[in-house]
Parts: sequence; C-alpha cells; structure tokens
Amino acid sequence: YFVPALALLLAVYAWQHARGAARQTGTAAPAVRAISATFGNSVQLGIPLAAALFGEAGLAIHVALISLHALILLSTATLLVELDLARSAHTPGASTLAATVAQTLRNTLLHPVLLPVLAGLVWNLGGLGLHPVVDETLLVLGSAVVPVCLVLIGLSLAYYGVRGHLRGAVGIALGKLVALPAAVLVVAHWGFGLAGLPLAVLVVMASLPVGSNPLVFAQRYATLQSEATAAILLSTVAFVATLAAWLAVLRAFA
Repeated sequence: YFVPALALLLAVYAWQHARGAARQTGTAAPAVRAISATFGNSVQLGIPLAAALFGEAGLAIHVALISLHALILLSTATLLVELDLARSAHTPGASTLAATVAQTLRNTLLHPVLLPVLAGLVWNLGGLGLHPVVDETLLVLGSAVVPVCLVLIGLSLAYYGVRGHLRGAVGIALGKLVALPAAVLVVAHWGFGLAGLPLAVLVVMASLPVGSNPLVFAQRYATLQSEATAAILLSTVAFVATLAAWLAVLRAFA
C-alpha cells in the first residue's frame, strides 16, 4: 500500500514544485497538495466501511494499515515542507547545512500533527498500558472525534469558502479517488501478487476520500486551507460513485 502511496505523494510534490506552486501560492503549497492527494479518511469513514464490507478479517487488515498510515505519510510530508521552509529562510553564511538539517528534524519531530502519532507509537511499543480512569477519559474524548471533525470542516467551509479553489480541489479529489487506488491495485496485484480480500481492503482503503488531517496540515502552515477544505467536500461527495466503481473492478480479482 505505502509503496504507491509514497510514490504518488512524491510525484505530486515534485510536479507542484515544477509548476512553481511554491512561488505562486506559498512555500508549503507542494507538500500540502501532496498530502491532500494521498491521505484518506481512514478512521471516521474507513473503519465502519471496512467492517461493513469485509467483516472482522478485512477490518484487521484495515486497522494494520491505519497504524502506519499517519506515521508514514505525515512524517514524509512534514519533512518535505520543513525542508522547503528551511531552504526558503536560509541566507548564505547565516547557518551551516548541519544546523539547517538539525532544525528541520526538530520541527518535524515536534510537529503538532505528527508528535501525537509518534508518542502513541512509543507508548504502545513500551507495553505500558493505561490506567482505567485514563482509558475511560480517552474513550469519552475519542467519541467526540467524528462530530468535532465535522464541525471543523463545516466552520472551515464557512470561513474560507470554496470559490476560486475548485480547480485545485478537483485535481486533488481525482488523485485521491482515482489515481491512488489505481496505483495500489497495480502494485499490490501485479507487483506483490495480492488478490481476494487483502487486495480489496487495500484498494478500498486507497479509494477513501480526503481526510481531515490534510486540512489541519494546511492550517498549520497557513497555506491552501480553502483548497484542502473544498477537496474534502468534493471527494466525500464523489466517493459514493467512485466506491461503487472500484468495488465493481475488484470483482474481477476476487
């Protein structure tokens, strides 16, 4: 899954740089568009969908993908944008290459979107567990994730609007709903020999609409917030049709 996902992320990033998006829209624009075209709504929409379509066996594969989804994609996008920001702020003689790299790594690891993912991974690997009181508190907070995300997207639509950003949002939506699942299908089936349930879970995961994290990412760098919001809206609406199309395609690989 992550071979084509990372390949698409880097391809979008490189294409945006080649088109001069960093000069026209902002230094962070290539990375924002790259993460928007590859990061799906794998939790709020993906988990119930995987459970409904594939049962416990498919859900287990989906959850395994989720465990690496944010870590791999957000880490890569954060590293790219921090490198771009470091290069744009660099003046000859002001700092050494080592200092620039160190600052980039620091900003990447302490990123407010990525840091919770890394902290959760370290905690899990340590096998420390949670006190029942803490566990219950986190469960209550977790139950608010979906409505809070919906409010966030709604407020962003009201505040930023979508006028003037539909073209970019359509491109992102096509990348997420069409290009990524197609790439995953090709690589997973013909590259790694997957078929049946594992292949179906991977392709459906790839076909999910743009998630809320790209919007948080865009807000973090104050770049393309309107476009990210519009991409979430358009891809979520179009997902009804594209999911049916991908499920039809997957019948041939059952």
